[in-house]
Amino acid sequence: MEMEREDGINLLDYWRVIRKRWKIVAWIFGASVVMAAVVSLLMAPIYQAKTTIMPVESSGGGISAALQSLPFVGGMVPGIGSEPGNKLLAVLESRTAAEDVIKALDLVKVLFEEPQGESPTLQDAVRLLADITEITDNKEGLISIFVEYKDPRVAADIANQYTVALQRFLNENSLSMAKRNRIFIENQLKDVKEELMEAEEVLKGFQIDKKIVAMNAQTEVSIEALANLKAQITTKEVQLGVTKQFATASNPDVLRIKDELRELKKQLAMVESKGSNPEGEAIPSLSAAPTLGLQYIRLKRKAVTQEKVFELLTQQNEMAKIEEAKEDIAFQVIDRAIPPEKRIKPKRKLNVMLAGVVSLFVGIFLVFFLEYISNLKQPEEKSGEDVVNGGKNYGH
Repeated sequence: MEMEREDGINLLDYWRVIRKRWKIVAWIFGASVVMAAVVSLLMAPIYQAKTTIMPVESSGGGISAALQSLPFVGGMVPGIGSEPGNKLLAVLESRTAAEDVIKALDLVKVLFEEPQGESPTLQDAVRLLADITEITDNKEGLISIFVEYKDPRVAADIANQYTVALQRFLNENSLSMAKRNRIFIENQLKDVKEELMEAEEVLKGFQIDKKIVAMNAQTEVSIEALANLKAQITTKEVQLGVTKQFATASNPDVLRIKDELRELKKQLAMVESKGSNPEGEAIPSLSAAPTLGLQYIRLKRKAVTQEKVFELLTQQNEMAKIEEAKEDIAFQVIDRAIPPEKRIKPKRKLNVMLAGVVSLFVGIFLVFFLEYISNLKQPEEKSGEDVVNGGKNYGH
């Protein structure tokens, strides 16, 4: 009962202290609220634009293969996992993407309307753009680009331009597996095409010089068979070269291609050497032809072989282009940014409420502090009066 009485007395004392100096609390509260309202009204309104994109993983692993090959993502940005969203996020947050956005929209003039002192540089614009831009991802794998600026149209343009910069970066800098395959095959195809043209010209010159029009049907069949085998061997070698770019020597695909290549070479050796055994070979030996015919056969075989290789590599090149086309779309824009109609800052009501609550605490603290100072002075004054009164009594 005594403890409850003491608590009640203490609370009553606190209230008396606040009521004693309520004008101080009211003045601080009113001044803070008015100042917060005035400042909020004077602040320039800030608008927020938002763009949302969704990473798209192709069947060929386009995003992973493309971005893992980039030195920027693989080396300069640590902690990048295998998720495509993380890799796209790294590109969006890069300085390269920011510079692309600034140059495309000429943001140096926009962000620094009234430059003071030296002319603003591209790096100054990059830092300022980073301050007004926030790029986040969520659990669903969606990536959101938030841009806050005083001009709603500029904010929307910046948010949308980030998606353009991202697509351009991937198209120009990524070396995906399909793209590497296509480049490798195109180089091989270019060499084979040159060799084919050279072989055809040599064969044509030989026919004109020796006045040879054609060989018999059996010889033509023999040339066709050897050309097919050699063409298959060449294409397998190209396939092996492509696979070795991304796999080790112990990779199952590498071992399988080597086995197929070894078998094709055995078949070629058997066809070329069966001329000594007429009963076991339906195709006559090329070495049995006359010297002139043998020269023609060799030139013809080379031309036909290069033609077969050219045909097979052309097919592979078209397939590589199709696979590369599947990887062109690394992400899909879900929501494009539009100029916002409502400001996001300043939040005037919230600012006024916060100013009022904080000012109440500050005012109450100040009131109790003043009461504490006042209580310290009272004992000193009382002790001084006692000394004076004691002296008077002593005089009497």
